[in-house]
Amino acid sequence: MDLTAVYRDKSASLPSKAALSIIHSAIVLVVLWMLLGDGIASLDVVFGVEHDLGTPLRRMTLATAAVLYALRTFVTLFVFYKRRLPWSEAATIAVWIGFIDLLFAYFGGCNGAAVAIREVAGACLVAIGSLLNTGAEWQRHAWKRHPENRGHLLTSGMWSIARHINYFGDVVLFSGWALLTGRLILLTVPAVMICLFAFINVPAQDRYLAGRYGDEYAAYAARTARLIPFVY
Repeated sequence: MDLTAVYRDKSASLPSKAALSIIHSAIVLVVLWMLLGDGIASLDVVFGVEHDLGTPLRRMTLATAAVLYALRTFVTLFVFYKRRLPWSEAATIAVWIGFIDLLFAYFGGCNGAAVAIREVAGACLVAIGSLLNTGAEWQRHAWKRHPENRGHLLTSGMWSIARHINYFGDVVLFSGWALLTGRLILLTVPAVMICLFAFINVPAQDRYLAGRYGDEYAAYAARTARLIPFVY
């Protein structure tokens, strides 16, 4: 299957984007019910288990991370996304978001341990990851609005430290979010994300960009890290 085809299709895809946004909003409402309402206690009754609730600070920071990620996703879909969003991709993203949001909310929300330096680091990573992803996307969006840049590749600013700095921002964000739960096992989530980006998304985009920009992209790739700044 040609995974680069979707990057060449610039149709608006408003129905699939709207559907994904509605689903994501519903997921966030469930997360808020779990973290700020009686959701976890209700789920414990269903599952026949009993957990201590996380501290109010932990639950509030987890809820904030979920809302921040949702807002960032909405901006990405309707402002930065310039390609078609197939229904299959929208469904896959919705399942992924639902799984991760609810996983973090449940296991973080029932972690009664006190918030410590690890969680502070997590909050910082959530902020840094959001800035990297959204800041890079905004920079590209603003750069493309100038007619003289049409047909050329953005290689400056945040894009000068990694060719897929927006994906790296997501890895940083989810690493921080996992730390906020206080459950180190959940760092497997950003580890899986790195693998998906490195072996699926990034190669497909590299092929598309190489085909579109030719020597310009080859020179850019030769001097710039692929995904992790200064490392890979």
